Amino acid sequence: MSTAHRPPGRHRLPGALAAGVLTTVLLAGCGGDGDAEGPSASSTAASSSAEQTEQETTSDLASGLLPAEAFGPDATVAAISPEQLRQGAGLAAAAAGADIQPESCRAAVEGTQPDLDDVEDVAAQTATAGGTSTVEMLLRGGPLEDAVARIGEAAERCPEAQITLPGVGEAALTFENLPVDDLGDGAALLRSTTVVPGPDGPQASIPTLVGAVQDGDRLLLLLSIVADPTQPGADLDPEAFTELLEQAYERQADALG
Repeated sequence: MSTAHRPPGRHRLPGALAAGVLTTVLLAGCGGDGDAEGPSASSTAASSSAEQTEQETTSDLASGLLPAEAFGPDATVAAISPEQLRQGAGLAAAAAGADIQPESCRAAVEGTQPDLDDVEDVAAQTATAGGTSTVEMLLRGGPLEDAVARIGEAAERCPEAQITLPGVGEAALTFENLPVDDLGDGAALLRSTTVVPGPDGPQASIPTLVGAVQDGDRLLLLLSIVADPTQPGADLDPEAFTELLEQAYERQADALG
């Protein structure tokens, strides 16, 4: 996944297909703007981006986001502003127009994220390292109380689905629930694998991990995806992701009470 600078409009929020093919498009636009050479340059970019997180948003939720170093010395971390999140609302509209089979899977495919129009406050950041990208979001207020349950029930409701999106093509999507500690007022961890046609014909398998924790009126969402499997070491480690989810929960709990 390239870390070249991309226009702000491409920094998009995980939309209704957070565990599906549109996540690839989303996270491809969430990378930092550095052509960093080596850990030192990457760490510098990460620290700078972490400072921007608090400068670019008035939300106190930003103080509850993980520090840049939590994502590793090679990660480039960038803030996602509320305006950029609003620009990502178009993904939900795209999902609404998708052909999802079986139809009973629509709720599972579309139900992995709350409606941001009704959320009172949000702060988010993205971290890229090699071919892997991670998005962390903190949301407060609005209809968040059933978000964890929707993610936790996705695999039970729909272990497999076929999705056809205009201009994107067909994708096969599988869901699998993974174990997670009892965090906050409820937690869920979901692994999905999206198989999409490659640019030259061969299929590409795209793994995704989605974690959620409810803490009072706040919702923590964490998503990691192998956006570029051609990069060395591009892989998802569920144990490492679970540890990062726990760190993210503890960080926001300590910072925000």
